[in-house]
Amino acid sequence: MDFLHYLILVAGGIGGGFINVMIGGGGLIILPVYMGAGLPAPVANGTNRVNLVMQYIIALIKYSRDGEMPWKLLSVIAIPTAIGTIGGAFLARNMSNLFMHILLLSIIVFSIIYISLNMDIKKKCPCDGSVPERKVNWFTWILFLIAGIYAGFISVAIGMIWYAICSWRMKLCYVKITAIRIALGLVISVIALIVFTINKKVNFVDGLVLGVGSSIGAYFAAGLTLKLSKRFIRNLVLVILSLAGLYIILFQIIHL
Repeated sequence: MDFLHYLILVAGGIGGGFINVMIGGGGLIILPVYMGAGLPAPVANGTNRVNLVMQYIIALIKYSRDGEMPWKLLSVIAIPTAIGTIGGAFLARNMSNLFMHILLLSIIVFSIIYISLNMDIKKKCPCDGSVPERKVNWFTWILFLIAGIYAGFISVAIGMIWYAICSWRMKLCYVKITAIRIALGLVISVIALIVFTINKKVNFVDGLVLGVGSSIGAYFAAGLTLKLSKRFIRNLVLVILSLAGLYIILFQIIHL
């Protein structure tokens, strides 16, 4: 039974880590896996940050070696993101299982609609791979602050929110946005993990086991973002999100 338990965690981690780096929303796979393994919603939420830290470190190393990280821009938007994350993590300490399931299902439905309507998910970067200078004004700063609060609260699909902000406000391409999502993801995951650990809402054994799987998925996803077509990425994510939503309805909400 223990072997099967950990095998499911590793498999769920691979799928979640792959999707998380590709476009974000890996938590829509991972959180139901944790709760299906018997973790209460607040503990599942906190434990999720363990595997997130692991997968983001792996993906960050991969992107840094490829020279894709816009460090100057990141140093600006990381500040409001970190501030918001601290507040959001404290708000999420006592979330109920029912609320978590309904919230996850709502996010899945929103994500499916958003991805289906977003046809330019993989815009081309400049030929030399450079990033034009982008000024972060007060409105963009506030958007990252609000996104940080959400990220600290649950973090699920935060990558899609960052994608929307970076695409709309800074006109960045898919590869650069993915690099930003990875770096910001590491920032919010470390901060939230500290807050949840202080409040004893983390199962480190399950988190580390699933983290092995998520790191594997993240590594392969980081190498494939430049190679796969936008249609394939979109369709793959839609199929996985649909299966995750069906799982929550049939095996989590109905059997509460």
